[in-house]
Amino acid sequence: PFTGKTHHLNHVSGDYLYETYGAGGLVKCKDYFLSSCYHGFILHAIGSNGIDSMDEIMNECKKFGVTVVSQCSHALGHGLLVWVGYPNLLKALELCDKMNERIDDFPVFNCRDGVFMENVWGVHEGKPSPERWVKSDDHFYPCNDPRINPKHLNGCWSNQPTLMYQMFKGDLRKVGDECLKVKNSDHQKTCFNGLSRQIHPLTKGDVNSTFELCSLLPPEWVDYCTTTIALSDFSVGGRDLSFKICAKINESGKESCYHSLYGVMLVYSNTDEEYQKFCSDILEEEWKKGCIANKRA
Repeated sequence: PFTGKTHHLNHVSGDYLYETYGAGGLVKCKDYFLSSCYHGFILHAIGSNGIDSMDEIMNECKKFGVTVVSQCSHALGHGLLVWVGYPNLLKALELCDKMNERIDDFPVFNCRDGVFMENVWGVHEGKPSPERWVKSDDHFYPCNDPRINPKHLNGCWSNQPTLMYQMFKGDLRKVGDECLKVKNSDHQKTCFNGLSRQIHPLTKGDVNSTFELCSLLPPEWVDYCTTTIALSDFSVGGRDLSFKICAKINESGKESCYHSLYGVMLVYSNTDEEYQKFCSDILEEEWKKGCIANKRA
């Protein structure tokens, strides 16, 4: 199942590959369970050789395309916060920026996102760290902390819905209402993106549950929620729910759903033949043809 427990369990695959093959073992990781093999691999590398070993690892990641390098960067963010200590969140973000200066085409957002995700969960010491940047009486903290550089805030808002979901004991409607209070439009969108990805595992792969749970959000964000789940499911290896969502979504959201899905399919296909196979799984004939034409363009 696509759950957090499975994600952490599969870190062991990354541990094994690093211990056995060193930096060259990265190619043997797969994207399963939110790329947890890559996460375990990089966390183990940092624990064994420190952050100076990350240049070699990131350059190795770049050989295998954008999906791999983005997950490596995300895993690095997790590892940096554990390395410097949870109280030193700002230092971990600075290290992401330094990696961005040292590595060409480094996906720095993913690194920042990993730092903030680690701050939310804080489990890489065995249990949630009491030193995390979390305030039970402030739903927007740490994103409203003036010490955080504005360029880092999208990474914060990407993970804040998960924190609010915990605070509100799983009340999705309340989390949606809070995201709607975010004044910066980019950050508000990022908040709803994070909330939609929080909803994704709750659907358990069921298309009806997807629409039921997304309907709990403010009306103007419902289509965005369902489309985001379609993209998320495809990105973690699902090859069924995404097509059902786009086929079921109302006409106002259908174009955005399919064109967004085309883009993800292009990223995750290594050959024209693989992309064509993805297109053939689309349930609506008109959009199946549009998928094929999109590749030719």
